[in-house]
Amino acid sequence: MPKKIRRKLSDAVSGSKNFFLGIPRATRNIYKEIPHQVKSFKEWIFTFRGSLTILCIIGTILIPLITMDDYITTILISFLIFSIFAASWDLLAGFTGQTSFGHSVFFGVGAYVAAAFVKMAGLPWFFSMIIGAVVAVLVGLIVGIPCLRLKGPYLALGTMAFSLIMFNLFMSGELKDILGSTEGISGLPAMSEDLIITFLYILIIMIISFVILIIIIKSNIGTIFKAIRDDESAADASGINTTKYKLIAFMISGFFAGIAGSLFSLNSRAVNPSVFLALYSFYAIVMVALGGLATISGSVLGAFVYWVILNELFKPLGAFGTIFLFFPTLISAIILIIMIRFAEQGILKPALEHLREFYDFLLGR
Repeated sequence: MPKKIRRKLSDAVSGSKNFFLGIPRATRNIYKEIPHQVKSFKEWIFTFRGSLTILCIIGTILIPLITMDDYITTILISFLIFSIFAASWDLLAGFTGQTSFGHSVFFGVGAYVAAAFVKMAGLPWFFSMIIGAVVAVLVGLIVGIPCLRLKGPYLALGTMAFSLIMFNLFMSGELKDILGSTEGISGLPAMSEDLIITFLYILIIMIISFVILIIIIKSNIGTIFKAIRDDESAADASGINTTKYKLIAFMISGFFAGIAGSLFSLNSRAVNPSVFLALYSFYAIVMVALGGLATISGSVLGAFVYWVILNELFKPLGAFGTIFLFFPTLISAIILIIMIRFAEQGILKPALEHLREFYDFLLGR
């Protein structure tokens, strides 16, 4: 084996080993930061952005309670799930600079593992979701190691290759007894008999996920992620083990993508190999592009605009023929091109600026 490849593999193995050995220290550091984070959170609630966030959460809760419409509630559940998925991609690409076109790998693994444990082992949905997320973390490690030295379009294509491999593996007829082949896994029990309760479960999980992601971004490890994104060579020269922290980014991102995938299959009560298609990865990319890259909270706005507004707006076109079923994908591509060209920062920041101006106007400031 060439010396250069051996060195890369050695760095990757060393980085993963250091990661696991550093978990207790990282846990202690996070524990020490909790009082500061709680104080910051109390102050943030009374800011304009904090008040707006609380108002949006209350509005999201009230919509299904007021309408009592199962269709609207189902749409909102999908919006919440894809918000988590988009935020997980934003952590990896927006804050660490590791652009992935194969994020559907983590999503699909979480979906399949959660479905398998509910269906075959009879575990409660919550524990199955956690197991699905943990397995997605391990997959993040597997994907991260060979992709560590790839950059730019090569990294994107490398991660996409993993999603294609997983799609073909799960489509394989030889593994039908284990993976279900093209049929996947179906007939899962509902998370709750009441759809509103299911909605509230997923809303709570989404809020907790976003709080954890924001804490990570504001911690020391988040600063290191941003240093790697801005200038990896400089971060390496300053003594940061970039191999280790890129692995950590892949694994954290994989965990939350696994959470989203698990909730997707548990809510749909079925899963099939299509979850590994690159289309699901592009869903996350488009949502983040809409909301704003490297914002985390922009993922919520992007998911709402795409999944609740645009997706529902163009869904009736499917009644006019099969060709129109591909229309949402075409619209996604056009939106992505427009956002990259004219609104690189997404719509969250401009929207907040205009809302702030209107807020100040109402208060006479």
